[in-house]
Amino acid sequence: MPNRQKRPRAETRCGCPARMLLRMDDELRRWHVAYFSDAHNHHVLELRFSSMLRGHRRMSKADIEQMNDMRKGGIGVSRIHGFMASLAGRYHNVPYTTRDMHNVNVKQQREGGLDAESCLRYLRECKENDPPLYYKEVVDREGVLQHLFWCDGTSQIDYQVFVDVVAFDVTYKKNVYLSPLVAFSGVNHHNQTVVFAAALVADEKEETYIWLLQQLQTAMKGKDHVSIIIDGDKQMKSVIEQAFPDPHHRLYAWHLLQNATSNIGKPNFTRMFKDCMLGDYESGTFQRKWFEMVEKFGVTDKR
Repeated sequence: MPNRQKRPRAETRCGCPARMLLRMDDELRRWHVAYFSDAHNHHVLELRFSSMLRGHRRMSKADIEQMNDMRKGGIGVSRIHGFMASLAGRYHNVPYTTRDMHNVNVKQQREGGLDAESCLRYLRECKENDPPLYYKEVVDREGVLQHLFWCDGTSQIDYQVFVDVVAFDVTYKKNVYLSPLVAFSGVNHHNQTVVFAAALVADEKEETYIWLLQQLQTAMKGKDHVSIIIDGDKQMKSVIEQAFPDPHHRLYAWHLLQNATSNIGKPNFTRMFKDCMLGDYESGTFQRKWFEMVEKFGVTDKR
């Protein structure tokens, strides 16, 4: 991840003479106050707001554990801070801000990635009971986990059998780690969704997609699929066309319906469009219904 530059802090010094001087007594080996002055040349912050001073703000271990548990449940930091304030009585009774909470989260991730290490340890343990299980991780120069791909033995068998259609879906930062979750899925003979593989990635760059598709091919022993369904992302489309030039490329029905609704804006058209798209018709019947719809709503020139 790129290094973030620290913003310069505003100058806050005002020549206040208030100070305290500590000295070590060499004979007693103890510190003592050698000088103290509380003659401030400015207004002093009220005691009830002292917890908001930078040097006083800190999260207790219990509060950090509480925050981690709530974030795993999908609750945002702002709402967690509000919950802490309701427990404490008022916001100024909570000795930290939402920014402090975000900083604690970042620090936890940087100081060894406890969740990441637990996840990798869990995958290693699973592989002992499921030797075909495949997983691959990528870490940066600081040892922070960036990408993680995995699929178990059952998923690999499902892929070999139900590989006719593969859906490549990216759920954008909906998890507690704010990382895109990528899922490769299909449909079995009972019309049920089966997950072939999954991955957590740090970004959605072209090289990340290429790495993902390489891992999928490695895990599935290079077996090709017939069709692949994507959400229309141009970058994803370009990468898939390079990696899988032979399979048919299709868009999700949901995205097609969304486009039809936003571009035409007529409920009856959307209803007929959905019927044409999802109906089980012979070629001749489909063409008749399609041209009737196009003529009825005058959308011949729509692309």
